[in-house]
Amino acid sequence: MKKNEKRFAGALLCAVLAMNLLSGCGGSGEQSGKTTEAKTDAASGEAGTEKSEAAQSGKGEKLVYWSNWEATEPQGVVITKAVEAYEKESGIEVDLEFKGRKGIKEGLIPALDADQQVDLFDGQGNKSNYGDRVIDLEELVKSHNYEAGTNPTMMALSRSYYEDGKLREIPYQFKANGYLYNKKLFRQAGIETVPKNWQEFLDACEKLKAAGITPLTTDDAYAPQAFGIHLARLIGTDQVKKLVKDGGWDQEAVLKAAGAFQDLASKGYFSSMVGSNVWPTGQNTEFATGKVAMYCVGTWLPNEVKGITGPDFEWGFFNYPEVPDGINGENAMVIGAQSFGITSKCKNPEAAFALIEKITRGEYDAMLAKETIGLPADKENQSWPEQLKDVKPYFENCTEIFAISGGAENNPELTPALKENLMKLYAGKLTAEEFAKNMEAAAK
Repeated sequence: MKKNEKRFAGALLCAVLAMNLLSGCGGSGEQSGKTTEAKTDAASGEAGTEKSEAAQSGKGEKLVYWSNWEATEPQGVVITKAVEAYEKESGIEVDLEFKGRKGIKEGLIPALDADQQVDLFDGQGNKSNYGDRVIDLEELVKSHNYEAGTNPTMMALSRSYYEDGKLREIPYQFKANGYLYNKKLFRQAGIETVPKNWQEFLDACEKLKAAGITPLTTDDAYAPQAFGIHLARLIGTDQVKKLVKDGGWDQEAVLKAAGAFQDLASKGYFSSMVGSNVWPTGQNTEFATGKVAMYCVGTWLPNEVKGITGPDFEWGFFNYPEVPDGINGENAMVIGAQSFGITSKCKNPEAAFALIEKITRGEYDAMLAKETIGLPADKENQSWPEQLKDVKPYFENCTEIFAISGGAENNPELTPALKENLMKLYAGKLTAEEFAKNMEAAAK
């Protein structure tokens, strides 16, 4: 089901206005662990067996929760703790099954269609492909006054996935895409402020190069990110999605965007290894080790490479710079989220929503942000991870949302050719015209 852009714009404006009034914004799927594996044995202490009077009211009830995380991932560890706390407070048993990304993607719809009981689940945002298997959450959100505590842009984005504009998923584990950079290397090069426009970006690259520091790298997996966002700066994310679906790679905007990267390559701003970087080579052996200053990717990166960078790495972030002749500014960026859905099989949506609220509010939302080095969903949780503090002003001022990679990855059949040709462009092995010609041929 495609996004209704007009409805999104209207919903977004209403959400932002409403909040202004209120304030004066890779698993395999093979592991299927359950909370019972992590619980403290009831015999180990009185606290494990006694429940409050309120908790006893839920005794005998059960929720089945499928998660796209693995039990051993930081998200899985925190969610397990939140579920245990919910069980103790509510008296409701939760069968928490960690299915992994593959397990949710390939197994959930068949399970629901086979009448298997799954009450709630989490996973990648945009659950429109589940159709009527997920329920409308508007009344639950209203009765819990949930929306007042969540970024309005993220709530508007969640509604925009559905043609009727109704909310069917609750966003959490927020993320943003742009340039992650090494503040220490910027300092060494004498760069005092992050670039806001393309000329400032070029100036920063030149200063880094002059200081003997490689400015840029990437990997094949993330190659479309910088190019796609650059193109979305020129023509907007909807037109980028149209391009990858219908073709037209010989248009002026494509040549401009590709030309910008041809220029970066010709000036020696990309790593000499970039043409052969297969993920995670660039992020792990170049960026995380302090050999390269900038990497265009999402805010999940600090968590992925924390074992390499250690605690002393000085993380910085800036939104993709504004470009000459662009049609949008710094308020437009790639942001997204994981999300929760409640299924039509659920007999107690109120209980399921209360569990979602337990995970995405207060103590456990803050714990998720800390342990995953991620962005909190609860607006009251102001203590963002140190590594991502620079993301906060961009995220809170975002009013226009780009699709991932600006929309450049919206045609899975074309993405492999796009990645291959972009890596050659970044390595200086293709001109802008050759890139456009190759992509037009691949699109036929």
